[in-house]
Amino acid sequence: MRRLSAATVLTTSLLLVAGLLGALPTSASAAPDRARAATAAAPAAKPKPAPLRYTPDQGVRVNNPLGDAAARRRIIGHLLRTIQSVPGQEKIRVASWNVRSDDIANALIAAHRRGVSVRVVMDRLNANKSNVNEGVNRMQAAFKKNEANRSAAMRSDVRKCVSSCRNRGGIAHTKFFLFSKAGKAKNVVIYGSNNATDLAAYGQWNDVYTITGKAGIYGEFEHVFDQMRRDKPVKQAYESHEHGKYTSYFYPYRGKGAEADPLLRDLDDIVCAGATGGTGTNGRTKIRIAQTSMHGDRGKAIAERLRTMWQRGCDIKIVYAVFGNNVLQILRNTSRGPVPIKQIAQDFNLDGVYDRYLHMKTMAVSGHYRGNTAAQVTWNGSANWTSVALASDEIVMRIFDGGVRKQYADWVDYLYAHPPKYSNNPVVQDQMETRSLLARRSLVARGGNPYAGIQVN
Repeated sequence: MRRLSAATVLTTSLLLVAGLLGALPTSASAAPDRARAATAAAPAAKPKPAPLRYTPDQGVRVNNPLGDAAARRRIIGHLLRTIQSVPGQEKIRVASWNVRSDDIANALIAAHRRGVSVRVVMDRLNANKSNVNEGVNRMQAAFKKNEANRSAAMRSDVRKCVSSCRNRGGIAHTKFFLFSKAGKAKNVVIYGSNNATDLAAYGQWNDVYTITGKAGIYGEFEHVFDQMRRDKPVKQAYESHEHGKYTSYFYPYRGKGAEADPLLRDLDDIVCAGATGGTGTNGRTKIRIAQTSMHGDRGKAIAERLRTMWQRGCDIKIVYAVFGNNVLQILRNTSRGPVPIKQIAQDFNLDGVYDRYLHMKTMAVSGHYRGNTAAQVTWNGSANWTSVALASDEIVMRIFDGGVRKQYADWVDYLYAHPPKYSNNPVVQDQMETRSLLARRSLVARGGNPYAGIQVN
């Protein structure tokens, strides 16, 4: 078998009806010396829709499924406007664990029809006979049209990887979007925790980071995408590339240079004391983590390291969705008291099953890292802190940038201070919180799983 087991969750898609601009018929007038006669005329050809003039800007975006429409759609709106701003003869490349949004499917189909080469890679688990994906089916049908006059490099298609696209085992879990041109920007890379789904906007807390105008970075993402599209194991699956403040890590973590856990290696390079230059907290390195999932042997090893760092004085706060019981036990039992953690997962309809949940995978560090006592560095991307992640297609990016670090750290601090109602945090705030707690206990007593609605992928 090539695949490790992974849960599938059907998400609700919002149906959009696209208005088509019809052409007005022409009419003919009679000769001056003859009576007028009505004549039928063929409709004018429909012009190809012009792309929007949206230029994606570089930087961090996070969404909030509990906010207003703008807050919920902050990422998906950015993706849609970027897709809609790609002119004909340019390229769009999408690598996403799942594609399940009519908005995104419609935008990609429209881009193909105006002459854009659109290629999508996803995990087959999310589009097959037993898990029907109508949006993907529509894209596949549409991409087969208008292909006769295109070169091989400009054709559009959808590929479904059997497991990890570039390795045997794992899953096709990465999330990145490439645009050769959008508006005035070239070589646009958008990556992070956000899948091309409606669930990502309305049921999850997500992030993406946008890079523009970096041909080298774009080329490396495109190279990995082309390998994924072939759905064949590659000898050197793990790649890392450094471009100034950016360092990319492409998993599967297999091949030369993949001897030690990359996250544990980075954690080992963080020193809790000696933060200078206004970084850290009172001379102690400050760490803010937002992580969907941490469990299993790898999760326990990471938790042990975080506990040690907490005991050595690091200022740590963690928000999460699903941590294993062993991981929680490690983090809660230290010589300094529990590591500060808050669950960001909400049982919105009080049936005992979490409906909305944190889906980010980020760590922001201010302080002493790799000998730099005033470092400001962030890791973000698609990888959970599990063993499955190391065997899967993932993107992790390390960014040395004070502003980026602050944005991520501030967002973690906000979520920590404002966890959603009806979650599993210790303080029961009101009668509804009590009902949520009792619903979860009742569900567990009946053999149910409160985490059944959480798709950690």
